[in-house]
Amino acid sequence: MIPKDKLQHLAMGVGTTAVLAAIHYFPVGWAVAIGGIVFGLFYEYQQWYRKEGQPDVWDAIATALPGIIVGLTLELMT
Repeated sequence: MIPKDKLQHLAMGVGTTAVLAAIHYFPVGWAVAIGGIVFGLFYEYQQWYRKEGQPDVWDAIATALPGIIVGLTLELMT
């Protein structure tokens, strides 16, 4: 059995890799938006997994929204 701590690190590594891949394959505005979404989802996953707080869709949206706004703003400016 893999220890809980190692699974958390693995999940965050997957999230970080997704963001880095987005930076490589997408324009910067879209990469920032995708990064915000990925980190919003992974933060809620971490809350659920660690049994800390109550994971909530609105929390994930609140975490992702700044990245989405900045990403879309960057895309509209270019």
